[in-house]
Amino acid sequence: MTEDTHVEHGMRLTIVVAGVSIAAVMQFLDSTIVNVALPIIGGNLGATFDEIGWVVTAYSLAAIAVIPLTGWLSLRFGRKRYFLISIAGFTIASALCGMATSFPQLIVARVVQGLFGGGLVATSQAILVSSFPRSRQAVAQGIFAMIAVLGPGLGPTLGGWLTDQYSWPLIFFINLPLGVFCMITLGSTLREWPSERKPIDVLGIFLLVSGLACLQYFLERGEVKQWFDDPGIRITAVWAAVGLVWFVWHALRVEHPVLELRTLRHRNLALAALATFALGANLFGSLLILPLYLQNALGFTALGAGMLLALRALPTAILAPLSTFLLQRGVIAPRVAASFGFLVLAGGTYAIAQSITPLSDAYTFVPAMVFIGVAFAFLWTPLGIISLRGLPQRELGYGAAIFNLSAQIGGAVSIAIVTAMQARRNAFWWSSLTEGVNHRNLAVQQASQHVSMHDLLIHLQGAIAQQAGILTYRDLLLMLVVPAIAAIPIILMTRATTVTVP
Repeated sequence: MTEDTHVEHGMRLTIVVAGVSIAAVMQFLDSTIVNVALPIIGGNLGATFDEIGWVVTAYSLAAIAVIPLTGWLSLRFGRKRYFLISIAGFTIASALCGMATSFPQLIVARVVQGLFGGGLVATSQAILVSSFPRSRQAVAQGIFAMIAVLGPGLGPTLGGWLTDQYSWPLIFFINLPLGVFCMITLGSTLREWPSERKPIDVLGIFLLVSGLACLQYFLERGEVKQWFDDPGIRITAVWAAVGLVWFVWHALRVEHPVLELRTLRHRNLALAALATFALGANLFGSLLILPLYLQNALGFTALGAGMLLALRALPTAILAPLSTFLLQRGVIAPRVAASFGFLVLAGGTYAIAQSITPLSDAYTFVPAMVFIGVAFAFLWTPLGIISLRGLPQRELGYGAAIFNLSAQIGGAVSIAIVTAMQARRNAFWWSSLTEGVNHRNLAVQQASQHVSMHDLLIHLQGAIAQQAGILTYRDLLLMLVVPAIAAIPIILMTRATTVTVP
């Protein structure tokens, strides 16, 4: 079977792109759409503050465990068959989430949703790349870039609107018509890839899935559980380290591993995976910090915060075609475009951090949000090209799985660090700001002449708490500049990639 066996043209290509894109958007959307609805879901289903976080954790644990298996599952069952099964399972699980009448029911449904959702992203990227001729690979990656940015970017906005105007089950029910549409269009149009009946790597599956699940649990729940003070965190940390190291040793020794790590012999894939880790760290870290700052410090509603975050997606949607055109025509090399994107991303993140003040409003962040949207337009497409351009068709699924897993793990690590550092930086700033506030301070003495000392202390405590919080959010965003800067030399070490073919 040749590399061009599954290339589509005309209306068939349009249908395949539409169906695959919508399926991928569903998964990306559900990674963020539920966040703004958590307080309402917890209130309706009687979940505590600590328990409600499992609505997100259960989904991410399942999804991140499945993503690296997608290449093997596609080969074993056929890429089309596996993709359609993932869409159907994700759609059914979405219905079960919306119909849940108790918190345990919702958690079980979210696990099922994550198991099928994990198969949508990497497989959709592999299908898009296979459906376009090699001379138009930039177009395929450009489409995936828009999906990767629009999905998470629109999630908080759409989730806030549906929750505020209607009810939280609609954030899950919205997937039903989309899933049915994808099943019908792709079921009748998408070509099947031949399956390969090879021995099942039972040990590899166990080590990989359990190791990644423990790593994700450790990163997401560590701060809540006080890290190594909790026995469960200690156990998961140990097994994540042991299980994943054991898996790497095992995968490099067996003939048919569940995740072909030998795909990383391709230098560009290995380096681009590191850069994508940095991109995921910046993207998902900011998606955690900014809503907290906008809602807690500035008093934004969930919908208002979501709309401001969605502003980042507009420049990406507008400029991604331009980026694709420049890459397609060879005007700019993929590694140059990605380096430029990371540089702009670092600058935009720094600009947002410097804009954080107690008096900021929505308009304060518009220039920086636009700046970051421009960066994304020049990141996802070239990174996808660098990662997958030179891979043989058989290794494309494994490469796409590694590419997407890198972004997810980068995001998980970033969120864990941000969560841990938030309390520490807040305590640091509280201590620093209160050092000079005492009865010997001249400003305090003057103010105490007009109001009672009790009222003055209450006012000062509130002002200090607000300022400490503002400075903490600024510090956390400044931390996210680091991975963007660090990714630039990594990208420059990749080999030159040609997009067009003679």
